[in-house]
Amino acid sequence: MRRSIYLIFINAFILILVMALMTQSLFIVKRLAKVENLRGRVMVRPNGAGDLVALMRSDIIKPNDEVSTGPDGHVELKWADGTRVKLEPNSDLAVKQTSYNAARKADNSQFQLNRGTIFVRIIKTLNPQSKFEIETPTAKAAVRGTIFMVKVERGKTEVAVYKGAVRVSSGQSNQLSESYITPGKIAFSQTIGQVQVDENRSDEQAIEAKFAAQESIIKPELNAHVRTLNDGNRAIIQGRAELGDFVTINGQSVPVLGNGVFIYRVPVKQGLNRFTIICSDKHGATRQLVKSLSVP
Repeated sequence: MRRSIYLIFINAFILILVMALMTQSLFIVKRLAKVENLRGRVMVRPNGAGDLVALMRSDIIKPNDEVSTGPDGHVELKWADGTRVKLEPNSDLAVKQTSYNAARKADNSQFQLNRGTIFVRIIKTLNPQSKFEIETPTAKAAVRGTIFMVKVERGKTEVAVYKGAVRVSSGQSNQLSESYITPGKIAFSQTIGQVQVDENRSDEQAIEAKFAAQESIIKPELNAHVRTLNDGNRAIIQGRAELGDFVTINGQSVPVLGNGVFIYRVPVKQGLNRFTIICSDKHGATRQLVKSLSVP
């Protein structure tokens, strides 16, 4: 009798545990990345297995995929929350994990950079439950929301920060070397367990030069189109910015929805109508579009 009751309790416990795990998995959503600005030779190893195949503009990058660029290869990966990663030539990046836990409202993004250079833009501020990490052979970079670069060359890791801050660590938990890197500083890690930070403030110019050509990384995203409404007296301007950005059209503030979409209706007159759309992010960077509409 006791044995039967004991078995009932054990089976009930196992059932509750399985149901809890299944319920938890329902709240975890894998995040996929769009391929943008693809140029030159770029390859992908789907799910980290098999041979490398040519990456196409229509492809979607999933967790466990590995992306590799050739000597002339460039590609940007963009996630729905606005996170962008740009791979420079001769780079190997493994997308280990990109998911969102709806129950905890937490993001989990983990990458492995084995060689080459990547530029990263995370405009959204991550909460304490979230994780965004890039691991290299000698270091790990963890961030909450920032713009930065990671480079792996000849066994050395270099981390440079354009905006925000990055925590760079190396080694095991009992012998961890760790530093916080802010704009104007560069961290180097050549061996496991050592992180060296260059405190020379003149590095600001060098870092500015590194990022100067990365307009898609250092500036906010902004897309828009304009069309006339049926009455012919008004136009509608619809576009997309990043989450949390500030948008104006001809100097008028325009609300941005939670998904980054904005919609603005404006009177038009006969002839040429011009609309100046300006988007500003939390770092103060701006992007501008000028749209024209001819009304007969």
